[in-house]
Amino acid sequence: MKSNNQLKNYDKLALVYEHLMRRIDYQTWAKYVFSIVKTSLNSNARVLEIAAGNCKFGNYFIKYFPFLTVTDLSLSMLKSCSGAISNRVCCDMTLLPFKNKFDLIYSTFDSVNYLTSKKKLLAMFKQVSNLLTTGGIFTFDASLERNSYIHIKQPYRKGAYKGINFEQKSEYNSKSRIHKNIFSITYNGISHVEIHRQKIYPFEDYFELLNTAGLYVKDCFNAFTYDPGRPDSERVQFIIKRKSNVSL
Repeated sequence: MKSNNQLKNYDKLALVYEHLMRRIDYQTWAKYVFSIVKTSLNSNARVLEIAAGNCKFGNYFIKYFPFLTVTDLSLSMLKSCSGAISNRVCCDMTLLPFKNKFDLIYSTFDSVNYLTSKKKLLAMFKQVSNLLTTGGIFTFDASLERNSYIHIKQPYRKGAYKGINFEQKSEYNSKSRIHKNIFSITYNGISHVEIHRQKIYPFEDYFELLNTAGLYVKDCFNAFTYDPGRPDSERVQFIIKRKSNVSL
């Protein structure tokens, strides 16, 4: 069997991503995010999704906010998008290429953890700060260390989808705080390898970096609940606003 070099994230994983995520209840997830922002926005809000992937979440969320623009670094993932979303932009989340402001900016599925340095994470927060309208909301979820320890208890899975074989191995280094998901996707006799690295930041780091970017935490929940988020949570949901003294 031939094997090629390591690929960019989601170059080939896009082929099996929908199958891997088949048990995710995107509709309920979209309802939850809507529930934490709906009191501050109306249906005409201009909305931006960061790291939209194959737009599965966005296809539910656009029912609440029709003026939705989605972005992702992977062109392969955006091309795999099906549904009603026409405004799709391939870009880096640390270099968002927009001049217009948004009333809501959001990201899901711990996508912020793909920014593996504080410098990159701060750069993204600054981009968001510049693009939020006065009174606008930024919300995202982040994976914390407890979640990594849970996932490495069963670190290996494999399967097949539409004639494509895949394997996934999860590793977590508590010293570097890097969580790796190593995917091997095989079809047409060729094995393609993607290594996805995520930084598992300490809970307090988010508050520090958001503050530096001119933002503040309005609320922080245990993800999918309305209970306060904690350093020992598995995943947390941040609800963010711009500081009033930050100029547009």
